[in-house]
Amino acid sequence: MFRRISVLFTVLLTAVLCFGNSLTAFAEESDYSLTVNFVTDEAGAIEGSQFELYYALEPDGTLFGDFADLDVEVGDLTSSENVSVLASTLAAYVDGGFTENIDEVGTNSLGEAKFTGLDAGIYLVVGSSVEVNGIRYAPKPALIRIPGHDMEGELVKDVVANVKYDRILPDPISRSVTKVWDDNNSPTRPGSVTVQLLKDGKVYDEAVLSAANNWSHTWNDLDALADWSVVEPKVPDGYTVSISLDNTKFTVVNKSSKVVPPNPQGIGNGGGTNNQTKLPQTGQLWWPVPILLVSGCVLVLVGVISSRLSDDNVAD
Repeated sequence: MFRRISVLFTVLLTAVLCFGNSLTAFAEESDYSLTVNFVTDEAGAIEGSQFELYYALEPDGTLFGDFADLDVEVGDLTSSENVSVLASTLAAYVDGGFTENIDEVGTNSLGEAKFTGLDAGIYLVVGSSVEVNGIRYAPKPALIRIPGHDMEGELVKDVVANVKYDRILPDPISRSVTKVWDDNNSPTRPGSVTVQLLKDGKVYDEAVLSAANNWSHTWNDLDALADWSVVEPKVPDGYTVSISLDNTKFTVVNKSSKVVPPNPQGIGNGGGTNNQTKLPQTGQLWWPVPILLVSGCVLVLVGVISSRLSDDNVAD
């Protein structure tokens, strides 16, 4: 009898272990959502901004799909500054149309755009600018982790993110670009690179940067009501790229790819999400632990009782 009980518990334990990974995968396929809020201090809620959603990185911080083909520096995902630069970099290439979004939603009268049916991962959110009373409000690209965490560290299934934005006056503007090398003066550094200026996602002009022009260039008299971005169409071999915009200045950094891999221990709130930067521990399944502990104790107890009964039978 006790042997049968022991065999039964062994079968149950084996089933728990065998199906553990499948149950973990099922848990990661939950139906999450993301609500983007585009509300400004001056004009209030911005209606009619089209927000595009891209699945950019897997939960472990690895670039996903077409993004994995880019020589982009991922860097430290615990740094909000680095995450902001990464979002700007990916958005610049998205602006050039190299990949398609997974969804697109316009903001309603409350300035909300909601995406549903999302899997766990890190999403790139890119919104279009909207003109209100002669002023253009341009949302900044953001990387947002789904699911998120609240202030107590609990998982948040329905994430809400507040958009950061630039306020642009209708006067003609300028944009400059500067190349920065992070390679310890490597002798393999190319003598020049080409960058492209995009207007509303289309190539407007390009410039060759080299030591002759101090690795920089400026474009003047640009349309303030257009969306401007800069990309490096061909990243030099052995380098990664990151692109950031500070006011009117683009900075394109080429870093030697011989670096330590990124440490995806978290992600910044790029986009003003109200969640903490703590990474959800995806891939871990803790509920079988107490079952395993209790089952193990029962097995030990069954073994002890069986042993004593066997001894009694021998004595008899």
